Amino acid sequence: MKQKFFTKNAFLLFSLLLWIILNLIQSYFTELFHDEALYWLCSQNLSWGFWDHPPAAPFLIHLGYALFPMEFGVRFFIVAASTLTILGIWRLTEPEDNPLFFTLVFSIFLVHIGGFMAAPDIPLLLFSVWFLVVYREYSGRDSWWLALGLGLLVTGMAYSKYHGAILLFFVLLANLKLLRRPSFWLIPVTALTLFSPHMYWQWMHGFPTFRYHLIDRAGDTYEWTFIADYLGGQLLVLGPFTSVLLLWAAWRYNAKNIVERTLKWSLWGVLGFFLFQSFSQRTEANWTAAAVIPLIYLSYHYIKDRPVWRKWSFRLAIPSLVFFLILRLYLMVDFLPQGMNPRNEFHGWDQWAWDIQKVAGDRPVVFYNTYRGPSKYAFYTHQQAFSINKDSYAGNQYDLLPDNEEALQGKEVLVVNNRLEDGIPFSPGGLQTQRYMIVDDFRSFNRVQTRVIDAPKELPADTTIQVMLEIGNPTDQAIRFEAGARQVSLCFLVFYKDEITLTGLAVPELTVKELAAKERQVWAVTLKTPEAPGKYRYRFGFEVAGLFVGRNGNFNKLEVEPSY
Repeated sequence: MKQKFFTKNAFLLFSLLLWIILNLIQSYFTELFHDEALYWLCSQNLSWGFWDHPPAAPFLIHLGYALFPMEFGVRFFIVAASTLTILGIWRLTEPEDNPLFFTLVFSIFLVHIGGFMAAPDIPLLLFSVWFLVVYREYSGRDSWWLALGLGLLVTGMAYSKYHGAILLFFVLLANLKLLRRPSFWLIPVTALTLFSPHMYWQWMHGFPTFRYHLIDRAGDTYEWTFIADYLGGQLLVLGPFTSVLLLWAAWRYNAKNIVERTLKWSLWGVLGFFLFQSFSQRTEANWTAAAVIPLIYLSYHYIKDRPVWRKWSFRLAIPSLVFFLILRLYLMVDFLPQGMNPRNEFHGWDQWAWDIQKVAGDRPVVFYNTYRGPSKYAFYTHQQAFSINKDSYAGNQYDLLPDNEEALQGKEVLVVNNRLEDGIPFSPGGLQTQRYMIVDDFRSFNRVQTRVIDAPKELPADTTIQVMLEIGNPTDQAIRFEAGARQVSLCFLVFYKDEITLTGLAVPELTVKELAAKERQVWAVTLKTPEAPGKYRYRFGFEVAGLFVGRNGNFNKLEVEPSY
C-alpha cells in the first residue's frame, strides 16, 4: 500500500514538475500576446480596477516583472498559478488512474495556452477550483471556518474575472438548501466586504467596466455566424481531437452525490449560458474557461471504468499532444514560410517596436483606437506611447490614463495608423504596411468627460433639438481649448450599428476657453436625428482640426420614430 501511495504521488509530482519546466521555457522564448501587453501596461499602473477586468492578473504580472523585467517575468506567477490549478483539479477529482487523468488534462487546448499566458482566466481558474475543493467539504459539513474560506476564495474569483459569478450561480442553483445555513451568509458578506474597494473604484470612474461589457461593446453588429463561432470555438479550446469524447462522457456520467450534481450543473450551466449569449452578441472561446474543471472531473470518472473509452482517450490524446507541441514550438520559433505565416500576433513585434522607435526618435508615439500597439511599443522600447480613442471606438484602458494624454499636449509626436490618408507608408518589423506622420503641436481632449442630462430615448426623424450636456475636467490641471493653433469644436455623432450616419456641430463655436481642474459645467448643445427611423446610438466628442474627433462620452441609445 505504501509503495502504491508513493508511486501515485511520484507520478503527480513528476507531471507537475514537467509542466512547470515546459511552461517556463515557453514563457522565456515566446513574445507577448496582444492581451498580455495590455495586462502588463495595467501592472505598471496598479489599481483596484481596470477598464475591462478586475486587477488579479495585473497584480501577478507586477510581482513577476519586478523579479524578471521581460516576458519570462510577466508570466512567472501565471505559470505557478496554472500549476496550482492542475493540482486543485487533481485534488478535486482524486484520480486512482493518474496516467488517464493527466492524459485528459493535457489534451485540452485551453490548459496549454493557460499554462503560461498572462490573462485573467488563470487566476479565475485557480480560485474556482480551490473553491470547489472547499465547497465539497462544506456541502457535507456545516462549518463557519469553511464558510470563511469560501468567502475568501469567492473574493479571489471576483478580483480575477467577473465570469466567475456564472459558475457561482449554478453552484448555488444545484444546492439551494445551503441558503438555510446561517454560516452560508458569511460567504457573501466576506466577499462583498473585501470586494468593496473594487466597486468603489468603479463608482469613482463611472463604472467603465460594466458600461464597456454591457453597453458599448455590446453594440457590435450581430451576425448569425456568432453561434457557429461559439460552438466551433468550444470544440477547439476543449480539445481539437478529444472535446467531443470529453463532453459526451461528462453528459453520460450519472452524478452520485450533491457535489457531482453541482459539477454537472456548473459544466452545462456555463456552456449553456454563453451559448444563449451567442444568440445576441459575440462571445469569446475562453469565456467558458471555468467549465474545464467540471469537464475533467466528470469525464474522468465516466471513462476510468470503461476500457474502450479509456483506450480511445489515449488514442485521441496522441494527435492532440503532437498538435500542441508543434503549436508551442511555433510560438517560440517562427518556422513557417513567409506566405503562410499568420504573423499578426506571435512574431516580430519586438522588431516592430524598434523599427517605429527609429522613426520616432525621442518623440512620443500616438496610436488610434488600439491598446495593442502602444502597449507592445512601451513594453519592448520602454518609451512613451499612447492610444487616442476616436469617436467610433468603445474605449480601452488608455481612457483611464489622463495624465499620459496631458503630457502630450503641444508636443511634437509620431502618429501611427494605417488609415492616415496623408501618412507615409512603412512596414515596421515586416508585419504589415502602416502609415505614420509627424504632428507638431499635438492636441487631444479625450480626458474631458461629457454626460447627457436626461438623455432622450425616443425622438422623431429629421429633428433638431437642444439637450443639456455636462462637461467635466477630472484631472488636476486646467484644460485650455484655445491653446495652440488647432481649432477645437464640439460635435455630435449619430451611429447606426457600427457606422457614423450623421454628424454636425453641437455648438456653433466654443465660447468656453478653459476648464479648471475638477471643474464641471452644463452646456446647451444641439443634437439632430437622422431622416430614417430606426435604432441608433449617439455620443459627443471634441474635434481637433487636422486630427480627429475624440471619444468624450459614452454611447446613448436613441430610437428614431417616423415624423408625421
